Amino acid sequence: MASVFITGGATGIGAASVRKFAANGFDVAVFDINAQAVADLAHEGHSGSITYFETDVRQRSAVRQSIAAAAEQLGAPTALFVNAGIQKLAGIFEMEDEDIDAIIDINLKGALYTVAEAAALMRDAGNGGTIVLMASDQALIGKEGSIVYGATKGAVAQMAKSLSMALVEYGIRVNAVCPATVKTPLTDQVFQWIADKHFSGDKDAAWAAEAKTLPIGRVAAPEEIAEVVYFLSQPTSSFMTGAVVPVDGGLTAQ
Repeated sequence: MASVFITGGATGIGAASVRKFAANGFDVAVFDINAQAVADLAHEGHSGSITYFETDVRQRSAVRQSIAAAAEQLGAPTALFVNAGIQKLAGIFEMEDEDIDAIIDINLKGALYTVAEAAALMRDAGNGGTIVLMASDQALIGKEGSIVYGATKGAVAQMAKSLSMALVEYGIRVNAVCPATVKTPLTDQVFQWIADKHFSGDKDAAWAAEAKTLPIGRVAAPEEIAEVVYFLSQPTSSFMTGAVVPVDGGLTAQ
């Protein structure tokens, strides 16, 4: 049975991806710190299994231990989705050191640790594999309050290119997705900051204004991004590696 390892799979795009893979028969290992949310996903009932591994991706030892445990139970992954990430908006003069460190440690270092451990399993298994990294539209454009977040996502996009060259000899493909705004629990928290700053605290007004910035006229649902992640993990995308794929409702086409 094919297996996929997914970090940050408890909510949002991660959870939608867990559902997509599990519904298509994959055994899914979810690396997160939200045990209850993953348990809820597992209880939904899918043709593939969903197994939780408590993991703080900021700690390389924790990543190594969890990925080894997942491989012992499910075998080497055939696919990896590196999705764990956080965002906290702040201006250049308001950024706190602890927030800077957390964003870099989770979004960038955590991604690198995860790929290093999982790709070694793929290499040693000798069957190739696919890796999808969660970047962002902010790998391509700038947005207010997102200096550190955007920097990490730009780095992740570049990481996909460099990793694709490093791993191609092992039959491992690496691509990155760059979504525009997606309605998730994480972004809902972020939009409170925008609402407080520009819309007198009206979060609905902030969301409506965001939708107007997208040529398609709305923000994305997590399931729409999960579909692209799944495609990049399948043989149907076999000629794609090193790609940075906008999934942004036309935002960066303007």
